[in-house]
Amino acid sequence: MNPIHPSDRRAVTRRQAVSALAGAAALSQVGAVTLPRLPSQLKQSVCQWCYDGMPLDDLCRNAKDMGLRSVELLGERQWDTVKRHGLTCAMANGPTTIGVGLNRPSEHDRFVKESERLLPMIAERGFPNMIVFSG
Repeated sequence: MNPIHPSDRRAVTRRQAVSALAGAAALSQVGAVTLPRLPSQLKQSVCQWCYDGMPLDDLCRNAKDMGLRSVELLGERQWDTVKRHGLTCAMANGPTTIGVGLNRPSEHDRFVKESERLLPMIAERGFPNMIVFSG
């Protein structure tokens, strides 16, 4: 890889910088462009943990407005919120975590018991999957 020689770099003139800033300022006054929501065969989703600073109700409302169908990796206290917004949770959290997963035989009995409790609740809400981690 050849580094760029300093003499090869293009200098930005003051006039170009002022022109670019003026254009950006003008565009900021135009406002957001709203695109129509198009029907899609894709079943797209979002994971709530990526948006920790956003309340789940807001995330669900925004997801629904964008045409997303699901918010993933939610615990049981969050399931009714997505249902209330007409969304699903295609991958509900199960009893394991990344740190304490199925690779710990000492935890298997607890995982089975918790799975037996969670799975009927997940199915009752129409969610198709429960995730478990190997650890």
